[in-house]
Amino acid sequence: MPLRSLRSKILLVLIGAALIAAASGAVLTGGIRRAGQLIDRAHLSQNQLELLLLLAGRVSDFGLVATEVARAPQDRRSLTSSAATEVSAVFDLIEASIEKQVAVLATDTERNAEATEGLGVARMRAMFQNLDSQISRLLESSTDPEDRVARTRGLLDVFGMGFSPILSRAVENERREAQNAWGAMAALKGGLLTVTAALAGGTVLLALLLYFGPVRSVLRRLQQTVEGAEAIASGHLDTRIAATGRDELGALVTSFNRMAENLGERERKLIAAQLDLQRTIDARTSDLRAANGRLEEIDRNRRRFFADVSHELRTPLTVILGEAELMLRQGESVPEACRASMATIQTRARRLNRRVDDMLRVARSESGRLELRLTQAEAGEIVADAVEDTLALAKRSGIELRLERGPGNLYVHGDRDWLRQVCGGLIVNAIKYTSPPGVIEVKAMSQDGAALMEVSDQGAGIPGEDLHRVFDRFHKGGNDARTELGHGVGLALAKWIIDEHKGRIELTSPGRLANGNGRPGTTVVLRLDLAENGMHTD
Repeated sequence: MPLRSLRSKILLVLIGAALIAAASGAVLTGGIRRAGQLIDRAHLSQNQLELLLLLAGRVSDFGLVATEVARAPQDRRSLTSSAATEVSAVFDLIEASIEKQVAVLATDTERNAEATEGLGVARMRAMFQNLDSQISRLLESSTDPEDRVARTRGLLDVFGMGFSPILSRAVENERREAQNAWGAMAALKGGLLTVTAALAGGTVLLALLLYFGPVRSVLRRLQQTVEGAEAIASGHLDTRIAATGRDELGALVTSFNRMAENLGERERKLIAAQLDLQRTIDARTSDLRAANGRLEEIDRNRRRFFADVSHELRTPLTVILGEAELMLRQGESVPEACRASMATIQTRARRLNRRVDDMLRVARSESGRLELRLTQAEAGEIVADAVEDTLALAKRSGIELRLERGPGNLYVHGDRDWLRQVCGGLIVNAIKYTSPPGVIEVKAMSQDGAALMEVSDQGAGIPGEDLHRVFDRFHKGGNDARTELGHGVGLALAKWIIDEHKGRIELTSPGRLANGNGRPGTTVVLRLDLAENGMHTD
């Protein structure tokens, strides 16, 4: 019969298994039911035994807590309430366990005996509640700690004389019930083993008949199918299984072979797509390497440009400074007007020389190297030099620079040139964002063991949404056209330099109304720790 022989074989196997199951069930149903009852009873007895032992521990803990609280009830009164609550919770669990035991017992006699045990538990609960009430009244009425402790121990001793025998009887009863249940289960086990041995012999005989009959041929064909599936799973998609028979297993083999053919076709298409993707990735990777190479070359050229410009500027600057110094050394032989011009040339050349050094420092900082020459530097002199460097720019912009220095000298451990450059950069930024006529205040002061260098402008302030980003490199916030004057690296570089000095840079905007003109300003504060013995009053 097409597509039916496998069903007939399986039906034959199922009939044999059903006969075995029916025979086993008829013999073992009663034993299994009884075993289930005994197991439930043993489990519940064991559980209740554990609860009774837990109750003994909780009551003992309550006694220890009550004795400790008696020494200082005003500080620890809540501890006795907590301990009493834990004991009551165990009583609740024991009563619930007794109800479960009554439900699983088979006879009225057993149920009555278990209910009687519940009366003992109720009596223990009443005794404990009476003890808790007596101790509470004692703690509220007695004021002498020694008297409270002695009377508390007396109450606990009286409670233990009545409580312990009841608890011991309950524990012994539960232990005996558990042992009886396990003994009955052992006897039942012996009988079931005998019956099981007989059924096992019959089962083996029937299994041999079924195996050498319809089962072996089915297993052989299934094994062939499994081997074919494992071969395909290992990547051998050209594997095919010989289809024998016209039953359901034969139809399965035919579908399996069709699936293997489809998988092979899809694998070929996938391999072709992967090759195309790899070629595309290789091409893009090559382009990216070339672009990275060009960027590296540009960066090398930029650094070389800084070095070349610095070198080319240093030589003429050295000549100019030398000639100016030579002229100034000649004294009265040089006309006064010429000496004044030479002094101006010398001052400007020194300032330009510092700018060349600053340019090299910026280039090194952008390459990840920041070389600090740490010395004892005076904060007031640093801000004064920064004001002098930016005074000409401020005058051309119609801005007034006001320098305020606190009393005494404020020495910090830092790189004087870098700190001067940072202060100068902050002043330049303030000039950009302050409309003329305006005032920029530059201060040097001490506060809480630190030297503060502060720059405050009268600009329009920084929007709140940009405050947390002003120290990000290349960020330029706001819509003011003057932001185009910078490259967005000033505050980021300043923060880096101050961080390298183990200091802190703080910015507030809008922080105040500048000189009452109704426009909020921006204040930047550089905070550096004073050097040891760094504050001197001259």
